[in-house]
Amino acid sequence: MSGIYVHVPFCVRKCGYCDFYSEAGSGEPEMDRYVGLLAAEADRLLSAFPHLGETAADTLYFGGGTPTALGAERLVSLLASLRRRFPISADCEVTVEANPGTVTVDGLAALRRGGFNRISLGVQSFHPVTLDLLGRIHGVPEIRDAIRDARRAGFENVGIDLIFGIPGQTVVEWGYDLHLAATFLPEHLSAYALTPETETPLGKALAAGTLTMPDDETVAEMYELAHRTLTASGYRHYETSNFAKPGRESRHNRKYWRREEVPGLGPAAHGLLFPPDGTAPFGIATENPPDLAEWARLIESGRPPGAETIRDADSAWSEALIAGLRETDGVDPADLAHRLGPIPTERIAAIDRLVAVGKLLRENGRFRIPDALSFLANEVLAELV
Repeated sequence: MSGIYVHVPFCVRKCGYCDFYSEAGSGEPEMDRYVGLLAAEADRLLSAFPHLGETAADTLYFGGGTPTALGAERLVSLLASLRRRFPISADCEVTVEANPGTVTVDGLAALRRGGFNRISLGVQSFHPVTLDLLGRIHGVPEIRDAIRDARRAGFENVGIDLIFGIPGQTVVEWGYDLHLAATFLPEHLSAYALTPETETPLGKALAAGTLTMPDDETVAEMYELAHRTLTASGYRHYETSNFAKPGRESRHNRKYWRREEVPGLGPAAHGLLFPPDGTAPFGIATENPPDLAEWARLIESGRPPGAETIRDADSAWSEALIAGLRETDGVDPADLAHRLGPIPTERIAAIDRLVAVGKLLRENGRFRIPDALSFLANEVLAELV
């Protein structure tokens, strides 16, 4: 089964650290136009890739941006529009990202009635000073309200996102964030290390020396604290930055880590498609322009709204290893070979080298990154590919 990703490019205000594409302060006409254009893009995608209309999708993910900036009525309309076009499984995981301060109990109830059954809340921190530094529009009271209201609205699958390694953040403060987040009993918790992007306000402040990142040892200590705290609270550390109660892992995100089919809709959306005619056995990667006006112009002109790149065996193996080894269970090379063909020689040599020095483990026919190196996963993967 495939998943579907929808990028909603609207925010109330751009956060100081965020490099994801979004437009702040858009008005009602722009949002209404976006909903109509997304339906047109879905029609074009189905025309170009008819197989997407033949197999039910079992995950739908609305990311951004801040999807809830679009408003509950438009989001429900958008979901209904996609359901009319794509076959959707009865047990489909339908996720919406939301920020505290952009949701109300009535709006959340409307989303739940409209078919959304999973919500991911961008909490990031429970410290007012840290929230201000990140440029978040919400405070701690709005966080508590959003979690409470999501439960009241009937959401039984709630995720909380947190960030660590923030300028000025201490290990003690991070420990408080983790413990408090766990007390809300979310089904899913993400703990992301801050990666400053040079063109963001925070990145520019770091370059100017007005802010300083915590040192690597402190950030590593924060990562280990997240692992200890959340696993002790009953969460399974199933991916480098993600923890979940048993059975509540993000089904949609797992599709990316396992290199499964996910068409992407909306400006800046990426997708991966597998036409059944055999013309692209390793998949077609799609990438829409990160520009609302350009995306709209392409759709209105009847042209594909993004670039399409046919993947070859080597790029497919690289992507499968990079993504798959982020999961704590690692990858099954036999399964990958069944889907992708024989592993390229240079990948075998790289795997053998990393196994020899203990940076990869070979267990029960699978390869995985050792727990002690989980925080350094990106460095290990860079050596691999």
